[in-house]
Amino acid sequence: MHGNTSGRRSFRRIAAVTAGLALGLGLGVSAHASQTDAPHRAPLAAAAKQRTVSGKADDALTGIADFYGAYIDAQNGSDPNSKLMNDLRAHYLDSALSKKLAAWERTNHADGVLRAQSIPARWTVAEKSKGDATEALVTLSWGMGGTVKLSVVMTPNHRIVSISPVK
Repeated sequence: MHGNTSGRRSFRRIAAVTAGLALGLGLGVSAHASQTDAPHRAPLAAAAKQRTVSGKADDALTGIADFYGAYIDAQNGSDPNSKLMNDLRAHYLDSALSKKLAAWERTNHADGVLRAQSIPARWTVAEKSKGDATEALVTLSWGMGGTVKLSVVMTPNHRIVSISPVK
């Protein structure tokens, strides 16, 4: 009888310890760690530059940045969404440019929007000039150090009319 009681106590003790660990790991420990580590993390958080992304609906530079961000996202992942890429091209690109890019792609066996065969890891869009149309410098960067710089021109009606490499 003593062995049997001891077995039940051991089982209860294991169950209690397991429940306590689960609770501690789920709630108590994380709350405690965040309070005790906060002073140690505060200088790091204060030193890090806060990132922001902004744009305006009627701004051509925002339109170029939106196009490249969405286009790269559509290609990213294990199953690139060619329908979305085609829809983005139809929405943003001038029809004459679309024809030029298609010809370039047949010749170069690469994506004409990116001027590359692979998907960049990062991109930046900087305004170069503004007049009747907005010209932007789009810099595409790959994880292995490769970079492509493109001049992209968007008209006031938000159609991209030119994508050309910057030398």
